[in-house]
Amino acid sequence: MPQDIADHLTRPGGVPRVRGPAESVQYWAANLADTELRAEIERAINDQQRRTEYVARGMDAAAVQAVQRTSVPLVKLDPRKASGREQVSLADQLRQWAPVGFVYLLWTSIFAVASLLLNNTIEEKSNRLVEVLLSSVTPGELMVGKLLGIAAVGLTMILAWIGGLVGMLWWNAGPQAEQARSLLDVVTRSGLLPAFVGYFILGYLLYGSLFLALGSVCNTLKEAQNMMQPVMLVMIVPLLTMMFIPKDPNGTLARVMSWIPIYTPFVMMNRAAASPPTWEIVGTTVLLVAAVAFTLWLAGRIFATGILRTGQPPRLAELFRWLVGGAG
Repeated sequence: MPQDIADHLTRPGGVPRVRGPAESVQYWAANLADTELRAEIERAINDQQRRTEYVARGMDAAAVQAVQRTSVPLVKLDPRKASGREQVSLADQLRQWAPVGFVYLLWTSIFAVASLLLNNTIEEKSNRLVEVLLSSVTPGELMVGKLLGIAAVGLTMILAWIGGLVGMLWWNAGPQAEQARSLLDVVTRSGLLPAFVGYFILGYLLYGSLFLALGSVCNTLKEAQNMMQPVMLVMIVPLLTMMFIPKDPNGTLARVMSWIPIYTPFVMMNRAAASPPTWEIVGTTVLLVAAVAFTLWLAGRIFATGILRTGQPPRLAELFRWLVGGAG
């Protein structure tokens, strides 16, 4: 620190200018990504300099700090609540942000179960086990059986997760554990659980059918990983936006994404606590169901042709011919 640092202070109303190293406190660090230590040192130096300024101007530093810590009480009120109960409680705040946790759980469970479906299909195809299965059932029956079987595994998994969460909260929701009690009330009474199960089923059928079609045209996991990159770019978007949507659940971004079927389960789950308009819930759900039915049909055409196919994965033009002309 320069001895004449007081001559180089930045004061209100002064002319801003760039200070050189000789006129500044020098902070040396090889790790440019660590900004927390620099901020802490800068705050400590500035606080000490301000205390020195208080003394130099004949002001009591302790009194000034006491005044700076003085604050006006601010209470949060919700205009949507009944008269006399407008104050925002801890449960209200948890209810606002609880969907974020459900969105992450929804994304994780759908991706995990769909990936299991993909791996299972590729393994059966590479081991030629699928040929034995198709001697007893049709490709359509095999596809539906896979979807329903893995769906049962996924539902068992998420019900175990939710059951464990509710059980843990119930065990800790005593008189002294306000947060656990409030979170238990939000999870069990806010309607988030039924919405989560419904959106999981629809989201799984949508993405699961895509993963199943992808697995039917690939012979190895490496081929599948190369073809999955566009799907992963699509699936990562809900994770990037899940912290922004609760801040403006009925804004333009949230509403537009709600009507895109591949994002509907995640975005509408994120908006669940904000009570979106009924027509949006019904409309987006109907569109999502239609998209699931259409995707299942497309996946069925690809699966019927690709499940017995060997060699290099088909190109987009060949896939289009499969969809238009069917197997052959």
